[in-house]
Amino acid sequence: MNPHPAPHVRTGWNVLCAALLLAGCASEPKPLAPLSPNDPEAKTLEADRAQFRAKKEALIDEAMDLDAAEHDAFWSEYHQYEAELRKIQDERYQIIHDFATYYDNMTNAIADNLAERMLKMKQRRNELAAKYYRRIKAATSAITAARFLQVENEITLLSDLKVSSEAPLFPKGTNPADMR
Repeated sequence: MNPHPAPHVRTGWNVLCAALLLAGCASEPKPLAPLSPNDPEAKTLEADRAQFRAKKEALIDEAMDLDAAEHDAFWSEYHQYEAELRKIQDERYQIIHDFATYYDNMTNAIADNLAERMLKMKQRRNELAAKYYRRIKAATSAITAARFLQVENEITLLSDLKVSSEAPLFPKGTNPADMR
């Protein structure tokens, strides 16, 4: 992995991340370079996410193979899950956007901000999966809920792998004064 990609590689990476998805409390690190909803990158992201959601829903529908008795109950919970997941994906994309924006001027403070936000985002994503496992289990069955969790996990892992494989490593620190 090249730690210093050419600008066109980072731009391509931004588009890839947008295609894949992606105000907390005062103690949480904040976004560094908020993306405006009118920004062309945000508009591209929204179009790509709509396409991804449609493909994902088709995959889940096929994998779940629900009977008529569970179909409506599952999809009712699933759509609520996706609405909450979208907020977490927005956080993820913002972290990726900030990483790309500050890559060439990375400091320990910026790296810490990005890492803390990524850890919290992943924790929220896991908590959401646990919450909806319990809700889907109550609405359908433990087997159906476990199957949902398995399929969702596989999709998440593939998405994470694709993003990670395209992302450069954090640049090596060079400023001794910033090593705190």
